[in-house]
Amino acid sequence: MNNMIEDGIQSPAVTEVTAQYRNGDRLIQRERCDYLRPTVLHVSDVDDDMANTEFMFPFVSVTQCPQDQMLRKIGPTLVGTAITNDEAWSRQLVDARHIDRLNVGAVPTCALNWLQPHEGNIIDFLYRNRAFQNSLPPAH
Repeated sequence: MNNMIEDGIQSPAVTEVTAQYRNGDRLIQRERCDYLRPTVLHVSDVDDDMANTEFMFPFVSVTQCPQDQMLRKIGPTLVGTAITNDEAWSRQLVDARHIDRLNVGAVPTCALNWLQPHEGNIIDFLYRNRAFQNSLPPAH
């Protein structure tokens, strides 16, 4: 992931906003594990690849896009947040089936509601279901 971000920020349309606030590199390598620090990118061209990139760690790309093009431009997404008072736009977002989790308003991405179906998807993504038996099941 870090290499993909490093490649992406070479674009003249991309500015890594968090770099100026971070003391050190994004990638931290330790003896037992490596981790990535949160990353915010500003992307001035909505058609740049980094404008529509998602990773499974605190990463976000921020760009401007005309509202009438936005649903088409973002494509499938794990989490979409809309800070808006436009009720018609909110209804369009609710109807958009390619946004797995939709936050309307100032709802932090990390504010999870385990009753929402999307929140279990990370477990489905990381772990495979498996059945195990070591004897015949009981008769019905």
